[in-house]
Amino acid sequence: MVTGERLREAFLDAPMAHYFRCKLPGVDDAGRLARIEETLKFLFISAECTGSIPVSAEIDEVWHLWILQTREYMDLCDRLPQHGYIHHSSHDYLRHADPFIGESQPLREDVRMLALYVRNFGVFRPDRLRYWLLPAHLVGRCGWDLAALNEWLLLGAFDCVTDRGGPAEGTECKSCVESPWTVPAIIKASSAGIYAA
Repeated sequence: MVTGERLREAFLDAPMAHYFRCKLPGVDDAGRLARIEETLKFLFISAECTGSIPVSAEIDEVWHLWILQTREYMDLCDRLPQHGYIHHSSHDYLRHADPFIGESQPLREDVRMLALYVRNFGVFRPDRLRYWLLPAHLVGRCGWDLAALNEWLLLGAFDCVTDRGGPAEGTECKSCVESPWTVPAIIKASSAGIYAA
C-alpha cells in the first residue's frame, strides 16, 4: 500500500513544495499536503479515468498549478505508471463536440477508479473523502456508511459491474452478496452534475 507520505517523498521535491506554499497561501500546511497527496493519487490512477474529473475543485487546482511548471509536470508524468503525459481539457472546451460532457459518465469507470484507490492507497479516510466527488456524494448526501463503502470497494466492487452499469445477467459477485452496498444502490445514488469542470 502506498501512503501519501511515500507519494510526496517520491514525487514532490523541495522546489515544488515551495511553489505550492506560494500558490496556496491561504491553505494551512496539513491542508496543502492533503491536496497534493490526493492529486498525486488521482494522477497515479488517472489512466482509469475516461470521463469527467472525479475529484474536487481543490484537487483540480493543484493539478492546474502543477501543469504550469511544464518541465516538472512532464517529469512527474514520465515517472507515473502511465509513463506519458496526462492531458487535461476543460469541460467548456470539450462541450464544443459534446454539449452533455460532464453531466454523467459510465458508472463502471467511476467504481473502477474508486476501487483502484482503496487497493493502492488504502481506504477512504473521513478527512480525505471530500476530495473524491462520488464517494463524498454517497456518504454525505445518500447516507452510506464510509466503512461499508470501503469494504465493498476492497472486495472487488468493479468486478461485478458491466458496461451497461449493472451486474452481468444471471450473476451475483461476492461483493454484492456479502455487502449491503450493491450495484443497483450505486446506480440509484449516482447523479449527474457532481463532477468538477
